Amino acid sequence: MSPRAPFPRPRFPPGAWLAALVLTAAAHAQEEIAARLHAPAPQVAFRPERVSGLGSYGCASCHAEVTAEWAASAHGLSWVDEVFQAALKDKKRPELCHGCHVPEPLFHGPLSPRPDPRADERGRGISCETCHQDAQGAVLGPRGTSTPAHPSKLAPELVAPGSNELCSACHATNIGPVLGVAKDFAAAGLAAKGLSCVGCHMAPVERAWATDAPARTGRSHALQTPRDPAFLRLALGAEMHSSGAVSRVVLSNQAGHRVPGLIGRQLKLVAELQDEGGAVLERLEKTIDERAYLPVGGSLELAFQKRGARVHLTGTHIDPRSTTALTFLDEVLTPSDG
Repeated sequence: MSPRAPFPRPRFPPGAWLAALVLTAAAHAQEEIAARLHAPAPQVAFRPERVSGLGSYGCASCHAEVTAEWAASAHGLSWVDEVFQAALKDKKRPELCHGCHVPEPLFHGPLSPRPDPRADERGRGISCETCHQDAQGAVLGPRGTSTPAHPSKLAPELVAPGSNELCSACHATNIGPVLGVAKDFAAAGLAAKGLSCVGCHMAPVERAWATDAPARTGRSHALQTPRDPAFLRLALGAEMHSSGAVSRVVLSNQAGHRVPGLIGRQLKLVAELQDEGGAVLERLEKTIDERAYLPVGGSLELAFQKRGARVHLTGTHIDPRSTTALTFLDEVLTPSDG
């Protein structure tokens, strides 16, 4: 019997195997994040709560469901929001805020950290055109689906793993109470792992993307923000450890930027060490804010002087828009190491 011929190996360009592995790892990372997201349920409202006058907005006539999501979001309300408008009155140069709150379409020129403000239709804040229109008037999307309604193009910036240029155009800026958290994301090299701002802040959703179009999976334009306690909970990892005669709780930053990411936002954590019967042995408190924040990949330790059976951990969030503390964490931890 003649020797069996070797199975022909597929030929790939140099580096293709590595690129494929990176993309696969990126896809898995984004899938894990997506599985933890849910429909946004903010408990701190904007005023007004929705963009008005959608009946005259051309995008809404065909993209009703997507526009409805956007209309109640921080993007849609970025100009008319009463808190923002009140803050503008105290600014010596309020025009410095306009570029991010009512920007010209970002694709009308090279993406930059200083968007130009538009002069008209400011009531729509960060509008559909901001992220979806190029200089020739074509609508940019993740698929570039052809339609007689308008010219369409596929925009790699909306689909490429680790693509964050659109978000960074505004969110890399430090101004007023706003912290440039996109700088944290870039410095941590998370984009190289295929992670993105959209991956956490725009949950996957299945709905019709246009009138008479079939439902398909896209990204919610309602936005995930810390105003939603369940989403804020995802920013912190929490573990209990016991060794010798003492126990401790380790809290880790699982977000892609510092926590919290806004001046005035506070997270108050309370950890109660309990014995087997539930009696409190020791109580520790820690407040995280813009001065004592958790950096990307950082952690903090709550170290008890005693050893216990469990820890009751609670966390409340003070949002600058609200005087009411919202509970975002209420869990019982047991030692992960015995």
